[in-house]
Amino acid sequence: MDERILILAPRGRDAPVIAESLASLGYRSLICPDLGALTDALHENAGAAVLTEEALAQDGTQTLSAWLAAQPPWSDFPFIVLVTKQPGKRAKADAARLQAIGNIVLLERPINAETLVSAAASAVRARRRQYLARDQLSDQVKAEEQLRFVLEAGHLGAWDLDLESRRLTASKLAKAHFGRQANEPLTLDDVQAAVHPDDAGRRLANLDVSITQGGDYEVEYRVVWPDGSVHWLQVRGRPNRDLPGQSRRMSGVTLDVTERKAAEAALIELNATLELRVAESVHELRLTNQRLRDEIGEREQAQAALIQAQKMDAIGQLTGGIAHDFNNLLTAIVGNVDMIEKRTDDPRIQRMAANALEGVERATKLTAQLLAFSRSQQLDLRAVGVDALISGMDDLLTRTLGHTVEIRTDLRAGATCANADPNQLELAILNLAINARDAMGEGGTVTLHSRLADDWHEGLQPGQHVVISVSDTGHGIPADLLQKVFDPFFTTKSVGKGTGLGLSQVYGIATQSGGTVRIESAVGVGTTIEIWLPVSHADERLRPSELPPNETPLSQGERILVVDDDPGVRQFIVQCLKSLGYRVTDAASGQAGLYRLANDRPHLMIVDFAMPGMNGAQVAAQARQASPDLAVLLVTGYADARAIKDLVLSEAVLRKPFKVSDLAVAVRRALEEARWIEA
Repeated sequence: MDERILILAPRGRDAPVIAESLASLGYRSLICPDLGALTDALHENAGAAVLTEEALAQDGTQTLSAWLAAQPPWSDFPFIVLVTKQPGKRAKADAARLQAIGNIVLLERPINAETLVSAAASAVRARRRQYLARDQLSDQVKAEEQLRFVLEAGHLGAWDLDLESRRLTASKLAKAHFGRQANEPLTLDDVQAAVHPDDAGRRLANLDVSITQGGDYEVEYRVVWPDGSVHWLQVRGRPNRDLPGQSRRMSGVTLDVTERKAAEAALIELNATLELRVAESVHELRLTNQRLRDEIGEREQAQAALIQAQKMDAIGQLTGGIAHDFNNLLTAIVGNVDMIEKRTDDPRIQRMAANALEGVERATKLTAQLLAFSRSQQLDLRAVGVDALISGMDDLLTRTLGHTVEIRTDLRAGATCANADPNQLELAILNLAINARDAMGEGGTVTLHSRLADDWHEGLQPGQHVVISVSDTGHGIPADLLQKVFDPFFTTKSVGKGTGLGLSQVYGIATQSGGTVRIESAVGVGTTIEIWLPVSHADERLRPSELPPNETPLSQGERILVVDDDPGVRQFIVQCLKSLGYRVTDAASGQAGLYRLANDRPHLMIVDFAMPGMNGAQVAAQARQASPDLAVLLVTGYADARAIKDLVLSEAVLRKPFKVSDLAVAVRRALEEARWIEA
C-alpha cells in the first residue's frame, strides 16, 4: 500500500508549507502542479489528498471525476479540502465540485498545522482500512472460487437451508442431483416430495436429530426424478451455531451414489451366487483357492523384492553421483591443505591445516558410506578368513563398545574363506556391533557368530556361503520398520547420534561382494543381522613387497602422463608429482591423453575414471593397445566396479580424496607392479 499524501495548492507557498507540516510527523507527500498531475498520481495509488478550494476550479475536474467514478467497490478515496470561510452559501458550481468529490473533509482556513496533520492521519487510516477490505474481499473471492472448484471436482452439490424461513438455496450440481435444471427452482417442499416414500421417515429422523442435538446430518436415500428415474443420494450437512440477531441455518453437500449402490447390489448378488457354487463344489474350490493363495504369495514376494531392488538401485545411483562430485571437491581440498601443512614450519598454520584435514576426513568417511551403499565403490575382493578377521577385532570391539557391553563370539566357519574386502568387511561388522550397543541402552550382550550355510535366500546365487551374524539383547525393532532399516538416512536414533548410513553401508558391502543381508528382530527380545558372503576358493595372489611404513617414495626418473577433466584435481596431481621428482605432462580429456602418448612416452598414465566422452577404463584399454608395457593408475571418486575389473591391472586404483603421501605410494606401487608382471 502506498500511503503518500498528494498535495494540490497552486497559490503562494501553501503546498510547501503543507508538505513540511506533514513531513514533521513522518508522512511522505507529493506536490502536484495541477488536477491532471494529481489524477495521474492517483492511478499510482496514494493514502489521501489535500486540496485547496481554488485548485478545484482548474481544468481537469472531468478527468478527476472519471477516476472517482471508476473506483472499485471497496475504494472511497479520502480528500481534505482547505476552504475559505464565506459569509453566505457557496456558489452552486463550487458546491457541485465539492459534492462530486465524494469522501471529503472540509477544513476552513486559516488552520493550524496540528489540525491539518490530524485530519491527514485520519484520512490515511481510513484509506488503509479500505485496502484491508480490498484484501479481505479478494481472499474471500479466491476462497469461494476454490471451494466451487473443489466441489465440482468432487461432484458435490452445495446447499444451504434457513431453518426459520425454510428457504433452501442449492447449487447447480445440487439441483442436478434432484433432476432439476440449473435455472429451475428447488424448494424444501420439492426435496421432500422427491424423496422415495420408503426413505422419507429415515431422512426426517436424521434431520431432526441434527437440528435438535446439533450433530452432523448424514443420510443416504433415494430420490425420484421428474422423469420417473430413481437415484441414490448421499446428503451431509451441519447446523451453524446460533449467532445473535441471525437466523439458524444448516449447510451441506450432496453426492450422487447411484453407481456405487448398483455396484453394491451386484456384489451382493454375486456373493450369493458364489456361496451357492461353493456349496456345490467345496472340495474343488478349496484346492483352487489354495493354489491361488500360493501363487499370490509368491507373486507378492517377488514384487516386493523387485520394488526393494529398484528402490535401492535408484537411490544408489543418486548417492553414487553425489559422492563422485564430493570426492572431486575433497581431493582438491585435502591435497592442497596437505601441501600447506608440509611446507610450513609455523605451528599455528600447521594446527589450522590439521583441523581442516580432520574435517575433510569426516566428510571422506561419509562419502565412503554413500559409495558403499550405492555399490559404486570398487571393493578389493579376495579370500578372507572370516573367523580370523573377527578374532583380530577383539581389542577394537572392546574399546569401541565399552565395558558395559559383554562381547561373546561363537565362530564356526573354521578355515573356510569368504569372498570379501577385508577392510570393508571389518567396517561392516564394526557398524553392526555399534548399532547393537546403541540398541541396548545401558548395556547387554553382543554375540558375533559365524557358520557355513548351503540354504538359499532371496538375493543369493546358489552355492555355499559364510554367514556372519551380530546379535544383541536390546529393545528390538517393530515389524513395520524392518523394511526401512537398510534405507539410506533412515535412523531411529536421536538427532546427532547417527547419519542413517551404517546399515545402508553394510547392505552395499554385502551385495557388492555377491551376498546379501538378512535381519530378524523381536520387540523386547533383541535383533540379529546376518551378512551372507559367498565362499571363496581362490588362492591368495603373490604381491610385490610392501613399501616401508611412513616413507614417501620419490621418483626414479620416470615420466608420468596425468589425464583428468577437473582442472583443480589435475593441477594438484601434477604439482605433487613434480615435487616428488617425476617428469610430468597432463591432458584435460581421454582423447587428448591418447594423442600425447606417442610424444610423451610415459612410464605411467594416471587417469580419472569419470570423464565425459571416454571414461578412464576406456582410455586405459586403448592406451595399453598402443603401449602394452604402460603402467596405469586409475583415480576415482566413483567407479563402476565391472568396468574397472576389465582393466589388466584392476588393482591399480587410487580413491579420492587422497594426500600427497597416498599418491606417492600408489604411483610407486603401480610402477613396481608393472615391472613385476613383465618379469
